[in-house]
Amino acid sequence: METVGHVLVWVLIVACFLVGFVGLFISVLPETLAVVAGFVLYHFLIDPHVLGWPFWTGVIVLTAFSMLIDYIAGGIAARKYGASKWATWAAIIGAVVFPILLGPLGLIGLIIGPFLAVVLVELLQRKPFAQALRAGFGTWVGMISGIFFKGLIMVAMIVWFLILVL
Repeated sequence: METVGHVLVWVLIVACFLVGFVGLFISVLPETLAVVAGFVLYHFLIDPHVLGWPFWTGVIVLTAFSMLIDYIAGGIAARKYGASKWATWAAIIGAVVFPILLGPLGLIGLIIGPFLAVVLVELLQRKPFAQALRAGFGTWVGMISGIFFKGLIMVAMIVWFLILVL
């Protein structure tokens, strides 16, 4: 019975990891927190002694950093490409609202939402169309960069976890 229980827990752990990676592209899912949930399942349901305080401290720091990346990457790229501070907020709102509005096409909303929101806000501020497009592109570059770096952080955390538990 214990073996079946361990297999089920491992299935849940892998499911958490998969939800984390899907969450990189679907903004409603918790990304890095889903990966951490897998670690918590292992710790409390399989072996509470393997994952020590250095692991948990590192995971907390990396999780906090990955959450900040959403704001840092988009904001830095948007500013670099000439976006206003209002455009940065528009990108965040667009990344949340467009996927919800498009329902099953949420991934498309995540890709075009921030871009369209930034372009619209920049045009409403009477910026030239070319400058608004450039700001929108910068926001998109920041978003893609953020996804890439969060993905790397999650892979690093999972590899560290697997080194400790296997």
